Amino acid sequence: MPLNLEVRAVPPADLLPTLAALYGAAPEDLAWMAEACTAGFVALGDGEEVLGAVGTRPSPQHGAELVGGVFPGPRRDEVALALVRAAQAEVGRVYLFAEGYLFPPEPLLAAGLREVGAYRRLSGRVPYRHMDPPAGVRLLPLAEVPDPETRLQALRTYEDRVGHHAVLPEAAADGAGGFDSHLSVIALDEHGRGVGVCRAAVEDGEARLDAPGVAPEWRHTTLRAALLNEVNTRLRAAGITRVNVESWGDTPEELAHDLKLGLGVTEETPILTAG
Repeated sequence: MPLNLEVRAVPPADLLPTLAALYGAAPEDLAWMAEACTAGFVALGDGEEVLGAVGTRPSPQHGAELVGGVFPGPRRDEVALALVRAAQAEVGRVYLFAEGYLFPPEPLLAAGLREVGAYRRLSGRVPYRHMDPPAGVRLLPLAEVPDPETRLQALRTYEDRVGHHAVLPEAAADGAGGFDSHLSVIALDEHGRGVGVCRAAVEDGEARLDAPGVAPEWRHTTLRAALLNEVNTRLRAAGITRVNVESWGDTPEELAHDLKLGLGVTEETPILTAG
């Protein structure tokens, strides 16, 4: 006899115990995640056994990210697809980070989801390849541009990339995300608007960078490479020799550029979309 499988809609706050179990974290540490979701779904088997759960976290131009996943077991492929389809029916376009222990990529791809990007961590020695910014653009340490709106303009250059979310005002504060405003660099156009940013932090003697965000109208120029160069220059001056660059939804051309700098991919998680 086939086993029961029910996907039930629940308030996002009710996802907390399952999210905590999936991510191996305390529920209070994931409260922000549940609060960011607009809908929640739990997959139940026989005897109300919880097989997995997802929440829908809105993304500015890509529908909603599915947070959560499925527990290990013989039905994980079936459960994962059932949760994706339930969320898709409720909110439309959805995407997910297909980490194998939360969402198995192969059966989802076989069911029609498409790969649209990836999360990557690239690591290596701090590169040196000089690149000037395009004409009309100034690169400044983020610490020298304290205006929150200008910082938000620059941070919002990420919002059209899959894997990114709407930038909240608190992201413009010094120290947000653990980033160092003296090592981080912002790009201003001739009108003083924030058209690019590359944020950096130092952790355990190594640098952590977000791949540069660049406004769409400047992506055909040298601005991305110039932002990376400027941050790397600051890292070398601070005596930092190794760097880890994190990216979400970068293009194949951007990945190729970073690999040519001598960085290597040390982590990669595909981003799959449905709808």
